[in-house]
Amino acid sequence: MEKIANAKDLKRGASINFPYKGKEGILVKTKQDKLVAYSRVCPHEGGTIEWDADINRLLCECHLSIFNVDDGTPYRYSSLIKEKMGKLTPIELKIDTNQDIYAI
Repeated sequence: MEKIANAKDLKRGASINFPYKGKEGILVKTKQDKLVAYSRVCPHEGGTIEWDADINRLLCECHLSIFNVDDGTPYRYSSLIKEKMGKLTPIELKIDTNQDIYAI
């Protein structure tokens, strides 16, 4: 288990990129105060996933795909790609009594 951050230090609408199993993950504290984490590797062509707090969604700039932050599913009408695309790979989180956040 690897510590990512402390929940008290992460503001609503903010994100943190972190190393995860030889790749990168992204932790987001949504505007609704929910913590979610995903692999930063896009399921389509392996592009890098970024957080866009203005639209409250995750995006891949390689092909303009936008993903829902709550469950990692593609947001409809967001991609130039015609084939069906999978969702982002979730990363399980654990939060201890000190509010430290760990990727499992």
